[in-house]
Amino acid sequence: MVDRSRPAPVGRFPIMQQPDWNAFWSRVARALFPLAVAVCLIAAMPPASRLAFDPTITDYLRRPAPESIASLIATYAEQYALDPALLQAIIKVESNFNSDAVSSKGAIGLMQLMPLTAAAFHVLDPFDPKDNIRAGAALLRGLLDRFGGDLSLALAAYHLGEARVRQTVGMPSLPATQLYVDRVLGYYERFRTGGRQSVFHTVARRRPTRDLVNQPRSAE
Repeated sequence: MVDRSRPAPVGRFPIMQQPDWNAFWSRVARALFPLAVAVCLIAAMPPASRLAFDPTITDYLRRPAPESIASLIATYAEQYALDPALLQAIIKVESNFNSDAVSSKGAIGLMQLMPLTAAAFHVLDPFDPKDNIRAGAALLRGLLDRFGGDLSLALAAYHLGEARVRQTVGMPSLPATQLYVDRVLGYYERFRTGGRQSVFHTVARRRPTRDLVNQPRSAE
Protein backbone atom coordinates (compact mmCIF):
# COMPACT_ATOMS: atom_id res chain seq x y z
CA MET A 1 0.00 0.00 0.00
CA VAL A 2 1.40 3.39 -1.00
CA ASP A 3 1.67 5.99 1.74
CA ARG A 4 0.50 9.13 -0.06
CA SER A 5 1.24 11.29 2.99
CA ARG A 6 4.97 11.00 2.33
CA PRO A 7 6.52 13.23 -0.35
CA ALA A 8 7.61 11.51 -3.54
CA PRO A 9 11.38 10.95 -3.74
CA VAL A 10 13.28 13.39 -5.89
CA GLY A 11 16.67 13.29 -7.56
CA ARG A 12 19.83 14.57 -5.96
CA PHE A 13 20.21 17.44 -8.43
CA PRO A 14 17.73 20.32 -8.80
CA ILE A 15 17.22 19.69 -12.50
CA MET A 16 15.95 16.21 -11.69
CA GLN A 17 13.13 17.77 -9.65
CA GLN A 18 11.61 19.30 -12.76
CA PRO A 19 8.33 17.57 -13.75
CA ASP A 20 9.48 16.95 -17.32
CA TRP A 21 12.90 15.56 -16.39
CA ASN A 22 12.03 11.92 -17.01
CA ALA A 23 10.45 12.68 -20.36
CA PHE A 24 13.51 14.70 -21.39
CA TRP A 25 15.94 11.98 -20.33
CA SER A 26 13.92 9.31 -22.14
CA ARG A 27 14.24 11.23 -25.41
CA VAL A 28 18.00 11.64 -24.93
CA ALA A 29 18.44 7.96 -24.10
CA ARG A 30 16.47 6.87 -27.15
CA ALA A 31 18.61 9.11 -29.36
CA LEU A 32 21.93 7.92 -27.93
CA PHE A 33 21.16 4.22 -27.65
CA PRO A 34 21.70 3.32 -31.36
CA LEU A 35 25.02 5.20 -31.32
CA ALA A 36 26.14 3.35 -28.20
CA VAL A 37 25.25 0.00 -29.77
CA ALA A 38 27.14 0.86 -32.98
CA VAL A 39 30.24 1.90 -31.02
CA CYS A 40 30.18 -1.34 -29.03
CA LEU A 41 29.81 -3.45 -32.19
CA ILE A 42 32.70 -1.70 -33.95
CA ALA A 43 34.90 -1.97 -30.85
CA ALA A 44 34.22 -5.71 -30.71
CA MET A 45 35.29 -6.24 -34.32
CA PRO A 46 38.79 -7.51 -35.15
CA PRO A 47 41.10 -4.67 -36.32
CA ALA A 48 41.12 -5.95 -39.91
CA SER A 49 37.35 -5.80 -40.18
CA ARG A 50 37.27 -2.28 -38.76
CA LEU A 51 39.49 -1.15 -41.64
CA ALA A 52 36.84 -1.64 -44.30
CA PHE A 53 34.21 -4.02 -42.89
CA ASP A 54 35.65 -6.98 -44.74
CA PRO A 55 32.75 -8.84 -46.40
CA THR A 56 34.27 -12.17 -45.37
CA ILE A 57 33.36 -11.17 -41.80
CA THR A 58 30.27 -9.00 -42.31
CA ASP A 59 28.58 -10.18 -45.49
CA TYR A 60 25.54 -8.02 -44.93
CA LEU A 61 27.66 -4.86 -45.20
CA ARG A 62 28.81 -5.51 -48.78
CA ARG A 63 28.88 -2.32 -50.81
CA PRO A 64 29.60 -2.97 -54.52
CA ALA A 65 31.10 -0.12 -56.51
CA PRO A 66 28.43 1.79 -58.44
CA GLU A 67 28.97 2.35 -62.15
CA SER A 68 29.63 6.06 -61.60
CA ILE A 69 32.64 5.23 -59.43
CA ALA A 70 33.70 2.51 -61.86
CA SER A 71 33.72 5.08 -64.65
CA LEU A 72 35.98 7.40 -62.64
CA ILE A 73 38.28 4.51 -61.79
CA ALA A 74 38.56 3.57 -65.45
CA THR A 75 39.27 7.18 -66.45
CA TYR A 76 42.08 7.77 -63.96
CA ALA A 77 43.49 4.27 -64.33
CA GLU A 78 44.02 5.03 -68.01
CA GLN A 79 45.43 8.49 -67.29
CA TYR A 80 47.99 7.14 -64.83
CA ALA A 81 48.70 3.84 -66.61
CA LEU A 82 47.20 1.61 -63.93
CA ASP A 83 45.01 -1.45 -64.05
CA PRO A 84 41.50 -0.28 -63.04
CA ALA A 85 41.03 -3.49 -61.08
CA LEU A 86 43.97 -2.45 -58.89
CA LEU A 87 42.38 0.89 -58.06
CA GLN A 88 39.11 -0.88 -57.36
CA ALA A 89 40.88 -3.27 -54.98
CA ILE A 90 42.50 -0.41 -53.06
CA ILE A 91 39.19 1.42 -52.74
CA LYS A 92 37.52 -1.79 -51.61
CA VAL A 93 40.02 -2.25 -48.79
CA GLU A 94 40.40 1.43 -47.89
CA SER A 95 36.77 2.52 -47.72
CA ASN A 96 34.53 -0.26 -49.05
CA PHE A 97 33.38 2.24 -51.71
CA ASN A 98 32.11 4.71 -49.11
CA SER A 99 32.98 8.20 -50.35
CA ASP A 100 32.11 9.66 -46.92
CA ALA A 101 34.49 7.39 -45.01
CA VAL A 102 36.76 9.03 -42.41
CA SER A 103 39.30 6.94 -40.52
CA SER A 104 40.34 7.39 -36.90
CA LYS A 105 43.59 8.94 -38.18
CA GLY A 106 41.81 11.46 -40.37
CA ALA A 107 42.08 9.77 -43.78
CA ILE A 108 39.18 10.78 -46.00
CA GLY A 109 37.09 9.42 -48.84
CA LEU A 110 37.23 6.50 -51.24
CA MET A 111 41.02 6.15 -51.31
CA GLN A 112 41.47 7.44 -47.75
CA LEU A 113 43.65 10.46 -48.44
CA MET A 114 45.35 12.15 -45.51
CA PRO A 115 44.84 15.95 -45.46
CA LEU A 116 48.47 16.71 -46.34
CA THR A 117 48.37 14.25 -49.24
CA ALA A 118 45.13 15.74 -50.49
CA ALA A 119 46.64 19.22 -50.36
CA ALA A 120 49.76 18.06 -52.20
CA PHE A 121 47.59 16.82 -55.07
CA HIS A 122 45.43 19.97 -55.10
CA VAL A 123 42.30 18.21 -53.88
CA LEU A 124 39.65 20.78 -53.01
CA ASP A 125 37.11 18.29 -51.67
CA PRO A 126 38.49 14.89 -50.57
CA PHE A 127 34.94 13.59 -50.19
CA ASP A 128 34.34 14.15 -53.90
CA PRO A 129 34.90 10.80 -55.68
CA LYS A 130 36.43 12.46 -58.74
CA ASP A 131 39.05 14.45 -56.82
CA ASN A 132 39.73 11.59 -54.42
CA ILE A 133 40.29 8.92 -57.07
CA ARG A 134 42.38 11.27 -59.22
CA ALA A 135 44.73 12.03 -56.32
CA GLY A 136 44.85 8.42 -55.13
CA ALA A 137 45.70 7.17 -58.62
CA ALA A 138 48.41 9.82 -59.02
CA LEU A 139 49.86 8.88 -55.63
CA LEU A 140 49.90 5.19 -56.49
CA ARG A 141 51.50 5.83 -59.87
CA GLY A 142 54.28 7.82 -58.22
CA LEU A 143 54.89 5.11 -55.63
CA LEU A 144 55.10 2.42 -58.31
CA ASP A 145 57.61 4.50 -60.26
CA ARG A 146 59.76 5.23 -57.20
CA PHE A 147 59.73 1.60 -56.04
CA GLY A 148 60.71 0.27 -59.44
CA GLY A 149 57.31 -1.21 -60.24
CA ASP A 150 57.25 -3.37 -57.09
CA LEU A 151 53.53 -3.52 -56.41
CA SER A 152 53.81 -4.93 -52.89
CA LEU A 153 56.20 -2.18 -51.77
CA ALA A 154 54.08 0.48 -53.45
CA LEU A 155 50.99 -0.77 -51.62
CA ALA A 156 52.89 -0.89 -48.34
CA ALA A 157 53.97 2.72 -48.90
CA TYR A 158 50.39 3.71 -49.72
CA HIS A 159 49.30 2.25 -46.40
CA LEU A 160 52.22 3.11 -44.14
CA GLY A 161 53.94 6.02 -45.85
CA GLU A 162 56.81 6.08 -48.31
CA ALA A 163 59.46 7.23 -45.82
CA ARG A 164 58.75 4.42 -43.36
CA VAL A 165 58.87 1.76 -46.08
CA ARG A 166 62.23 3.07 -47.30
CA GLN A 167 63.57 2.95 -43.75
CA THR A 168 62.82 -0.77 -43.54
CA VAL A 169 64.60 -1.53 -46.84
CA GLY A 170 61.99 -4.05 -47.90
CA MET A 171 58.51 -5.11 -46.93
CA PRO A 172 57.66 -3.75 -43.46
CA SER A 173 57.16 -6.40 -40.79
CA LEU A 174 54.15 -4.67 -39.29
CA PRO A 175 51.25 -7.16 -39.31
CA ALA A 176 48.70 -4.46 -40.18
CA THR A 177 50.66 -3.41 -43.28
CA GLN A 178 51.27 -6.99 -44.38
CA LEU A 179 47.57 -7.75 -43.96
CA TYR A 180 46.68 -4.63 -45.95
CA VAL A 181 48.94 -5.63 -48.85
CA ASP A 182 47.60 -9.19 -48.82
CA ARG A 183 44.00 -8.00 -48.85
CA VAL A 184 44.54 -5.56 -51.71
CA LEU A 185 46.36 -8.18 -53.78
CA GLY A 186 43.61 -10.68 -53.04
CA TYR A 187 40.88 -8.35 -54.22
CA TYR A 188 43.01 -7.30 -57.18
CA GLU A 189 43.28 -10.88 -58.35
CA ARG A 190 39.56 -11.39 -57.89
CA PHE A 191 38.58 -8.21 -59.73
CA ARG A 192 41.03 -8.51 -62.61
CA THR A 193 39.71 -11.98 -63.42
CA GLY A 194 36.09 -10.81 -63.33
CA GLY A 195 35.36 -12.35 -59.97
CA ARG A 196 32.42 -11.66 -57.71
CA GLN A 197 31.65 -7.97 -57.08
CA SER A 198 33.91 -6.79 -59.91
CA VAL A 199 32.12 -3.97 -61.69
CA PHE A 200 34.80 -4.00 -64.36
CA HIS A 201 33.68 -7.37 -65.62
CA THR A 202 30.86 -5.49 -67.34
CA VAL A 203 31.94 -1.84 -67.25
CA ALA A 204 35.64 -1.27 -67.72
CA ARG A 205 36.42 -4.52 -69.50
CA ARG A 206 34.22 -3.93 -72.50
CA ARG A 207 37.38 -3.14 -74.43
CA PRO A 208 40.54 -5.33 -74.54
CA THR A 209 42.45 -5.18 -71.27
CA ARG A 210 46.13 -4.64 -70.65
CA ASP A 211 48.28 -5.24 -67.60
CA LEU A 212 48.99 -1.60 -66.85
CA VAL A 213 50.55 -1.86 -63.41
CA ASN A 214 54.20 -1.83 -64.46
CA GLN A 215 53.88 0.22 -67.61
CA PRO A 216 55.42 3.71 -67.49
CA ARG A 217 52.98 6.56 -67.41
CA SER A 218 52.41 8.10 -70.81
CA ALA A 219 53.40 11.71 -71.30
CA GLU A 220 50.54 14.15 -70.80
